[in-house]
Amino acid sequence: MERRIYIKLFDRYDETFRYLLRQLNVNEKLVSFLAEKANTFNILIENFPKRDIKNLNYAAQRSCVKVAFPTMLELAPDYLKVLLIGDEYSFKNLSKELKNFKSLKRLAVEILETIIRYKKENFKITYNGKVLPLGLKTHIMGILNITPDSFSDGGEISSVKDAVKKAIKMVQEGADIIDIGGESTRPGATPISADEEIGRVLPVIKELKKELEIQKLNRIWISLDTYKSEVAKLALEEGVDIINDISGFTFDPNMVNIVVKYQVPVVVNHIKGTPQTWKKISITYKDVVAEILQFWNEKVHLLMEKGYDDKFKIICDPGIGFGKLPEHNIEILKRFKEFKTIGLPLMVGVSRKSFINEIYKTLLLYEKEPKERLFGSLAALAPAVIGGAKIVRVHDIQATREFLAVLDSIRTYDPHYWGLN
Repeated sequence: MERRIYIKLFDRYDETFRYLLRQLNVNEKLVSFLAEKANTFNILIENFPKRDIKNLNYAAQRSCVKVAFPTMLELAPDYLKVLLIGDEYSFKNLSKELKNFKSLKRLAVEILETIIRYKKENFKITYNGKVLPLGLKTHIMGILNITPDSFSDGGEISSVKDAVKKAIKMVQEGADIIDIGGESTRPGATPISADEEIGRVLPVIKELKKELEIQKLNRIWISLDTYKSEVAKLALEEGVDIINDISGFTFDPNMVNIVVKYQVPVVVNHIKGTPQTWKKISITYKDVVAEILQFWNEKVHLLMEKGYDDKFKIICDPGIGFGKLPEHNIEILKRFKEFKTIGLPLMVGVSRKSFINEIYKTLLLYEKEPKERLFGSLAALAPAVIGGAKIVRVHDIQATREFLAVLDSIRTYDPHYWGLN
């Protein structure tokens, strides 16, 4: 059984208490003690062999690390969920101690690798002579829908000229990336053929590239929102810089081959079900964050196995609203920092989505049309950006740019550079 390791964060004592009691089945007499020791940096191990728990405990005691696991071991399954409670220094000491046990040597390495991935803050993506430095400044991906039926702005663009004009306006307002989409993926949307999608997006890509060159805006990245490999191939031939696959290679498996062939930066979006089934299926998660991380790990492994040249060009998006209920979306945003376990650039798209309206209905007792959800959209962005999102995909560029200017200043503030200490 494959072992999986994540960083697990807790904000409050009562949150930790409930997790230890209900998720790990720790005896209630021990829960209070362990919950007090837990802090904002813990390591969760899934599928840890029960037979090795004694050695893990011994190594942990020598490293000042606490181990939480099911108290009634004799009734527990052969593979356990284990929480390591400590700090970075203690975990490094734990890794040294684990190397004394043959069966735990690999775990020692995995713990260190997990910490290194989690702490990585800066990335640099290069393609087509362009450079996208991610870390200090949160980058904005502007949404350009060439569709008649998108949930928020469908039908607004009726010509190639209109599309290019809107794209340039977004750039002037602060967009670093223009994400062109030719097919709606709102719940219940009807799929279109590759030919129809190509007819919508290719003329826009060609004309936008020309206009960006004329206006000396070659630094701007062009992304294509598609899950069809045939569409992606033609767009890449025209000079697209990023492929944004909302299906994470699940709708068209050949997309992986196209991405590898062109070695193009790619957004791997998590999804469950399809736009056509979301209203019909029962959407459940045992742990939504863990499931998304596992999904990404599988797709990253697939890309690298196929010959992808640089894993740091893989951008991971948890897919807010893509097969998630409102409570799943909220949990994803609250726990966004845990996604840093993947060690790759993170992206998020919350702009105008329906879960925001559900919050309005529940707490404010009124509804808002998609275009009227700006304040909610910005509020939903905040925990994601603070939690590590490097790119935000939005409709409202100017407002988001101003919002991020303040948020990034606070997020990256260091009193040392202001001469305060």
